[in-house]
Amino acid sequence: MALKVNEIVKVEVEASDGQVLKEGDAIMLRVSRRTPEDVVCRFAGLSNGYFVTTTLDGQHENKYRQASIETCYRIKEVEKIQPQELNGTGKESAQDAAAPLLAPGA
Repeated sequence: MALKVNEIVKVEVEASDGQVLKEGDAIMLRVSRRTPEDVVCRFAGLSNGYFVTTTLDGQHENKYRQASIETCYRIKEVEKIQPQELNGTGKESAQDAAAPLLAPGA
């Protein structure tokens, strides 16, 4: 073989604060709508000009036009709180925990 050509294309996506995003990073997007909407998801890459994300559980893929994203920040990992980790059991404990916040004059 007399000639070998390798095309290497490197695409870096930077968050609003300059951090480089990698596939699988947890991110928060502010998306332009009538009322701006904050979305917590995972970065999945770029596809045909769209910014692609997945839900945190990886079940659903979403695509956004890059112009509709106002801000994007890489965030710490988010984890689901398991029921046994809640204080007490059920709704009563959640209401008891919120009581000081709801008390008048507090």
